[in-house]
Amino acid sequence: MEIKLPDSAWDGAQDGVEALLDTWVVAEKAAVKKGQVLVTVVLVKASIDIEAPADGWIDQVLVKAGESFASSAVLANFQQA
Repeated sequence: MEIKLPDSAWDGAQDGVEALLDTWVVAEKAAVKKGQVLVTVVLVKASIDIEAPADGWIDQVLVKAGESFASSAVLANFQQA
């Protein structure tokens, strides 16, 4: 399962705008519960938390804190418990 910023978050953003990954709240391989905040990103001066889609863990972080990413970017791979 891929962790991405939801498409709806990009509504109203200009073409070519990138978001900034602010903070990974959860480390790789750490167990999480559905609805737990995984990561905070900044998009057009708004902070957005992305929650766990299910119980499980982040298998691999693909975008690190401080890196910019485009709308189609996968932020992490997630394994469901």
